[in-house]
Amino acid sequence: MSNPRIVTRREALTRGMGMVGVGAALPNFLLKTSLAGPETSPDHKIVVALALIGGHDGLSTVVPYGHKEYYDLRKVTRIEEKDVLKLNEEVGLHPNLAGFKNLHDEGKLLTVLGTAFPNYNLSHFTSRDFWESATAKDTTGKEGSTGWLGRYVDYACKGIDDPKLAVAVGPGRHPLIITGKDHPGIAFNTPDTFSFRGEGSPAGKAVYRELNELSKNCPRNGDDLFITQTAINANAASETIRELVSGYSTNVEYPDTQFGNSLKTIAGLIGRGLSARVYYAAQGIAVFGGYDTHVDQPRRHGQLMDELCQSVCAFQKDLAAQGNADRVLTFTFSEFGRRAKENFSGGTDHGLAQPMFVIGSGLKGGVHGKQSSLTDLDDDNLKMTTDFRCVYAAILEKWLGVPAEPILGEKFSLLDCVA
Repeated sequence: MSNPRIVTRREALTRGMGMVGVGAALPNFLLKTSLAGPETSPDHKIVVALALIGGHDGLSTVVPYGHKEYYDLRKVTRIEEKDVLKLNEEVGLHPNLAGFKNLHDEGKLLTVLGTAFPNYNLSHFTSRDFWESATAKDTTGKEGSTGWLGRYVDYACKGIDDPKLAVAVGPGRHPLIITGKDHPGIAFNTPDTFSFRGEGSPAGKAVYRELNELSKNCPRNGDDLFITQTAINANAASETIRELVSGYSTNVEYPDTQFGNSLKTIAGLIGRGLSARVYYAAQGIAVFGGYDTHVDQPRRHGQLMDELCQSVCAFQKDLAAQGNADRVLTFTFSEFGRRAKENFSGGTDHGLAQPMFVIGSGLKGGVHGKQSSLTDLDDDNLKMTTDFRCVYAAILEKWLGVPAEPILGEKFSLLDCVA
């Protein structure tokens, strides 16, 4: 009898089983060894990536109130100068970002203007892939694609057999940004749903039966047995994740939203000592259209700003209460910005440059970079003034203490943002 075999993760996924589901179908004798290996240091630095899904309007987030052209371009979607939370004489924050203004005043918020990448693309999926991979040569359309934080984990944790080094919390696809070649990361919506999900479908049952046949016919040398390591690791980690989160309590109040609860879960995992080096959460997935505000922008964007501010500020407060605030750096990104001029539907269309926020202790806070011109446009798009990979390079070298070039694939100047 030939040995049952699952060929690739992609095959398993197309047969109706989630990444976690395949692992949950695995026989116990495989799971017992899947978490073997040395542990990471309990005081390692952590990076949290926050995706603003949909392409957020940077001119309504970081308002260039000091440029009169802004008010010529924006009528319905404008933020009046009297409402702007001013950071300097040129730009200020959306009025619903009062908590961010407090972080700015404390030197714990870095605002980077005009971030984008050369040879831009305004497809949600293609552009998001580029922001997450940090290289045009590596996108999710290719087998074996990786993200820059996943490659960081591969580099910094080489030889450490721990599936929990990269964790994504929340709905949606497994994010490319945390995916490494050797450490693919784990992703789940909520800890209590982090378990087998395939037995309800015929395809899932078929894979379940095939996997469990391995316990009867498993070759001992392992050469003829190839099972997706992602699935094994995800199953083995799920119980640990659930136990850590269920045992965590906090007095900090988070918004009772998908995004707020995702950050609360991440705070709990950090507070309870999970070994993860990088985390990911996304805002906008559970909101119709997210930041893709082609219509009704003032209301929708305002709600998203309020949720972003409350959630991130609660997260920072929680980390401080744990004594972990000095270990964690958080940054935001979106697949692209919006066009300089509003459309005729009370919204804005896909654009290019956008601001990034970097949050945490140990920063050179304030406003960095140059505001994109509101008159010198590229097909109505705000031009890039900062390559976002300069921010990534600074995070890698100045925060995480690893060389950026092997991870990003080429050399970038470091944005002077980390103390």
